[in-house]
Amino acid sequence: MIANTAIRAAARVGSRRPMSTVAAPKMHKAKDAWSELQKTRPPPGHPHLVFEGDYSTPFIGAAVIGVVASGYGMMYFGMRHQQYKQGYWK
Repeated sequence: MIANTAIRAAARVGSRRPMSTVAAPKMHKAKDAWSELQKTRPPPGHPHLVFEGDYSTPFIGAAVIGVVASGYGMMYFGMRHQQYKQGYWK
């Protein structure tokens, strides 16, 4: 049994295909394209304000409360519907 396993393993190793003799794939090197990449970058000191801006605090507060309340409402009414549908609540 061990001999069979060893023979099968040796056959698998020997039956693997050899590496191709074709030229290797070209690897992307950032240093080769660095000058092109630098042209697409914003200038140093560029303000990149993603979450900073002229946002109204009351509006954002109302939006957050609305999202939380609507999520709670959807979960509650979904559960309520299932309870009535399955006959647990009358």
